[in-house]
Amino acid sequence: MVASDAPIATPPRLKPVLVVLWLLLISAPIVETDSYRYAALALIGVSFAYFRPNIWLLRNDWLANACLAWGGYALARFLLGLIIDGEKGASDWLYAFPLFFPAVGIALYSCRRYVGTVFAIYFPVALAALLISTDYRLILEGDVRISPLYHNNLIHGAIGCGFLMIGAFYWLLHAWETGRLASRSGRWIVAVALLIIGLCLFNIYGSKAKGVWLSLVLVGPLMLASLLFYANRRQTALVGGGAIAIIAAALFVGGDDIWKFAGPTYEATAKIETAISTQGGVWNAVAAAIASKGTPQAMSERLQLWANSWEVFSQAPAFGAGNHWLTLWQSTTYSKVPYTLLHNGYFEMLVRHGVFGIIVFAILAVAMYRRVLAAQRKKLISLSALLAYTMVTLFFLGTILSNSNNRLAIGESFFFVFSAVAFACGMMLRKEEVRQDADTAAGGREAA
Repeated sequence: MVASDAPIATPPRLKPVLVVLWLLLISAPIVETDSYRYAALALIGVSFAYFRPNIWLLRNDWLANACLAWGGYALARFLLGLIIDGEKGASDWLYAFPLFFPAVGIALYSCRRYVGTVFAIYFPVALAALLISTDYRLILEGDVRISPLYHNNLIHGAIGCGFLMIGAFYWLLHAWETGRLASRSGRWIVAVALLIIGLCLFNIYGSKAKGVWLSLVLVGPLMLASLLFYANRRQTALVGGGAIAIIAAALFVGGDDIWKFAGPTYEATAKIETAISTQGGVWNAVAAAIASKGTPQAMSERLQLWANSWEVFSQAPAFGAGNHWLTLWQSTTYSKVPYTLLHNGYFEMLVRHGVFGIIVFAILAVAMYRRVLAAQRKKLISLSALLAYTMVTLFFLGTILSNSNNRLAIGESFFFVFSAVAFACGMMLRKEEVRQDADTAAGGREAA
């Protein structure tokens, strides 16, 4: 198939369909439904129907083949466990999702000209959802935990707010970077982005989701530091100084309330650290913390889940227990804990696929990130897009330390978008290489 620099023509009636499908794919931070799955499948179908010539850009792509290989392995292992042993596990089939990653990348590459339109609709919709769903009175009272946006769990809602806040921050910076702030729509972008950031922080505070607080403590300073990558240091200093002032004021006003919810967990964690050396190792220290009445109930339950997870993992550390992990779970020390959602994304992988699974996913993730980084270095995407990709990823990796978000709608949609961006960037890089080779060949013919 011959490369062409011209984008493939899209039927006029198809554009609004594509925009809606992408809005549904990234809707999980706002509303927790399965619509992103159907949107992903529909985008793949449309791409193969209308944008088939773009498939050549992934021909002989090792990363695409690696995703297909892992997805085939995970699916085969799940089916064998189900059919031969009758073991269903718990959402174990989700680990075959990499089968779809290259195809979603083709969809994004084919629709890349509509990304600006998608976000121009998405963020105002997110703002409307925040304005309507925010329980201002309860948050200001401070004693009740609220569930932000439209989610089945307040932690999920808080994570959704984190995604929206980071996205709006870099959407604003992208408009600044590309000069859109000087246009008529500039003030509108500033207003929408700042309101989203403010309301998201307000709702995250109201959720009392300590794992999300911790993730923001880790990512927030990096977001402010990322302003130094932009050329106008004076303006970035003003923006950064203003943000720090707002955060300092918020901590001054709500600091006591934050400590009221986070303090007992911090103190219990500090006791575990001390007990490791005095009580003969990590396991004894964790067991003592679980037995202690001073340990908050939510923390005690998580410790029980993690202790059980370690026991299951220890029985099959190399490749994990596959679908059998739930059967092994019944014989663990704290098997009566009322959850099998492990509240730790890394343990979710370890109990099913062991160290092998973690290594494979780490290799895939690093390779994907390198493609996005390479695309930015060649100016194929903006600096703001790279930074948004980086900070959302770091935020997500932080949240799965205390929650199993990779098994939830918000995590699944994150993986779709994370991989789609990487493969789309890889296709742009491949197209650029083909164009440069063609230019070199043409120059050689002219010289001859």
